[in-house]
Amino acid sequence: MNLTKKTSVLGYSNAYHLLRRTTYNITKARIISLSTMTPDDAITALFSFSAPNPPSPLNNNGETIIPTFDVPTITDTLNTTNSYNDKYWWMYHAMRDQSIQYRLIYLLHLFFVTDDNTSLFWSNFDYKELLRFQASSGSIKDLAIKITSDPRMLSYLNNNLNKKNSPNQNYAREFLELFTILKGPQIDTGNYTNYTELDVQQAARVLTGFTTNSNTYDKTNRLQVVDATTHLPKGIISTTNHDTGNKTFSSAFGNNTIVGASTEAAIQAELESYITMVFNQDETAKAYCRRIYRYFVGREITTAIEQGIIVPLSSILKNNNYNIQIAIRALLTSTHFYDEEDGIVGDNIIGALVRSPMEMFFHMFSLLNLQVPQYSANPTACHSFFSTVYNYCTNAGLPIFRPQSVNGYAGYSSSPNYDKNFITTSTLRIRYNYSIDLIINGLTYNGFQFKLNNPDFVKNSGYFSNPSNADTLVSEFCQLLHIEIPPPDRLLYFKNVFLNGLSVINWQNEWNNYINTGTATNVKIPLDRLVKALIKSPEFQIF
Repeated sequence: MNLTKKTSVLGYSNAYHLLRRTTYNITKARIISLSTMTPDDAITALFSFSAPNPPSPLNNNGETIIPTFDVPTITDTLNTTNSYNDKYWWMYHAMRDQSIQYRLIYLLHLFFVTDDNTSLFWSNFDYKELLRFQASSGSIKDLAIKITSDPRMLSYLNNNLNKKNSPNQNYAREFLELFTILKGPQIDTGNYTNYTELDVQQAARVLTGFTTNSNTYDKTNRLQVVDATTHLPKGIISTTNHDTGNKTFSSAFGNNTIVGASTEAAIQAELESYITMVFNQDETAKAYCRRIYRYFVGREITTAIEQGIIVPLSSILKNNNYNIQIAIRALLTSTHFYDEEDGIVGDNIIGALVRSPMEMFFHMFSLLNLQVPQYSANPTACHSFFSTVYNYCTNAGLPIFRPQSVNGYAGYSSSPNYDKNFITTSTLRIRYNYSIDLIINGLTYNGFQFKLNNPDFVKNSGYFSNPSNADTLVSEFCQLLHIEIPPPDRLLYFKNVFLNGLSVINWQNEWNNYINTGTATNVKIPLDRLVKALIKSPEFQIF
């Protein structure tokens, strides 16, 4: 078990596997396009990012609501003060984007979680844009530096209250325990192998003075202090509240001493020295690689996977300044990712993860060609629709950008089940009753109907070679939604659900009648029934 590169072309199944693990947008045309590429070429295409358009969220009048460094003047006649629009704007672009960008943004969110603040939505936007910037530039280490001054993070974990005479250890503790190196096996009271309570205390001292002022959370004035590279707002460094003494860490960090500083530039350098010390540890790189593996490949990390995949992958990550793109490329181009290391291809990894609610909804929408208006043309409809999707994702176990705890989301961070936590007795009901049915019945917002037209999709998508043939149609629908044609007994089950007592000749006649008359009533019912069965099947819930 190793990171041996797969050099042959992907083919249909592997292209499908790659797309559904790396994007929120899957179409049969994209599967076919990637199927002729090698993994290297496909990953290169997936790492081609585009900026969102419009570049920031709008109000329901289609007016800009968040001043940015590049566009400081807004047109918000509604005087928007409290909004989820940035989340819905983000979801809109995540569903439509054809690269790995948004999956990578959400992974970085899992690394450094904060929650959305409903009264300061512009800081939520700034946080997401920082993740987008770092997804493009690639360095987790640079993100660790910048996130420390991010206004959302400063208030979320109380580092804005961390002062030399009244230290607050909250961010310092979570930075080690949850965001970077993580705990190892506890050796003794206050000794967690990878770090100790002393290290938490010393880290908190390093972090004193990284705080906020009256401008930090003001919609317009926040632009007075921005990061020189990202042009995104950041907090301030209070020299009077910084502990200027030297900080000596435990043997877990080689008893390293970081020299205290007293000027803003030197205090920033002190922070970067601390973060470099943490990221110089092999265990930090391994911790990130395990999380990358569970996100893209599978929840179970055996001894063989640890030694053959995690260890060499962590060396790649660490040796490349924690550039996550380089490490992900090594993983997603390996024969291991495509489960081609032994004689039974596809038995361990393909279909080994439970789709998150967001993946379930967005993959369903794109695979079935759900029509969505252009955001700038009808923001009200988009906000309303994605509000509904967000609420159902929340009820199904993934409150997007609202982590269930500082540890994140049960489906991504709760050992040992991880993604299995997305399936419970309550969330399964949401998946089955409030997913495909919503868009088959249709939802109308601000004059736009979000509704599947399955007869038109089958007729005009070009994905179905012979729709009048029930056997061919059911097989091709299985390939579209399940990656493979199932075994004969399972295929027969879906065929029986589809026909529901009709003969294959009856179906052929009904389809031909639809083609000749344009009246879809008699073909819509069986097609909707088939699509519901395929989406609600276990095969679609896993990927």
